[in-house]
Amino acid sequence: MSEETNPQKNQYDVPLADHEYDGIQELDNGAPFWWQLFFYLSIAFAVLYYVYYEWGTGESSDSRLRQEMAEVLRLQSKNASVAPDDQEFEKLAGLAATRDAGKKTYATNCASCHAADGGGLIGPNLTDRFWIHGKGSYGDLYKVISGGVADKGMPGWKGLLSKDDLLGVVAHVKSLQGTSPAVAKAPQGEEAR
Repeated sequence: MSEETNPQKNQYDVPLADHEYDGIQELDNGAPFWWQLFFYLSIAFAVLYYVYYEWGTGESSDSRLRQEMAEVLRLQSKNASVAPDDQEFEKLAGLAATRDAGKKTYATNCASCHAADGGGLIGPNLTDRFWIHGKGSYGDLYKVISGGVADKGMPGWKGLLSKDDLLGVVAHVKSLQGTSPAVAKAPQGEEAR
């Protein structure tokens, strides 16, 4: 069949010189219309995007982040649970149910770092008068346990434990003060007076 009588051959099916490898010839065909359409549309989108965000009124990611962080801080302050004062903690610590629940929660979540008797392992000794954060008051304990100490590797338990469980753990840790653990870690921090 000659080239003139072949209906499937079009005007672009002309091999390029010296463009053959393993019997495959490169032809001088243009890109399909749909491909060119998307190519030019993407260029137009990029130009419009640049103009909108660099010269126009488009909100930058920095300002959006500031707005979102402001909203997070607003929600955190709105939902922040205020720790009871020391008198309320004394009442709670006096309840056997609070102490028992706190002891169970402590054994499950805290003993792996502070030892079951509070003597300290990875975390500090909770039985002595020395404190790294605060002075060992109920309020200080609540703040550290609920908020955590990220730079020391202690997670904040506020979102993971209920408020009653947090209060129980605080009561249990406070009850550990002055006890004599089997193996006590050396004092860390400042002595509470």
